[in-house]
Amino acid sequence: GGNADFMLIPPHCAANPKVYECQLVAEHPRARPAPWTSQRDPRVRAAVIAAPALGYAFKGGLGDVRIPIQLWRADNDHTLPAPDYADAVRAALPVPPEFHTIPGAEHIDFVAPCNGPLQIRQVCTSDPGFDRAAFHRAFDADVVRFFESKLTAR
Repeated sequence: GGNADFMLIPPHCAANPKVYECQLVAEHPRARPAPWTSQRDPRVRAAVIAAPALGYAFKGGLGDVRIPIQLWRADNDHTLPAPDYADAVRAALPVPPEFHTIPGAEHIDFVAPCNGPLQIRQVCTSDPGFDRAAFHRAFDADVVRFFESKLTAR
């Protein structure tokens, strides 16, 4: 039920030209976002959100979100750095979310550990000292706990 204000992107990008989405906008200057309309679905009764993009664009647009939210931020996220993404979503939600920060994590660490033949360095490599496999064991268990507690309680 959130509503993004895409008119907040140009001033954000003017002030932060090196962040990920602003580089995309600069590479595709003729692209224009389509108008955003809320897609609230009453079947969604809880949500887990990890490293949300465009958090700042929801500054005034999360007032109708009343479902339980578990929100995650990677503390070393250079792709979507604090405070404009997860922190902005946290501040805009009318009901405080269950908020988690992950010390030593980068944005890509929310992707499951790579264990197949395809090993893409930008996706598969975490910063030294960060144990992605251990993080995902804890993260996965916490997500399951959250959904079980929110979706089975009445």
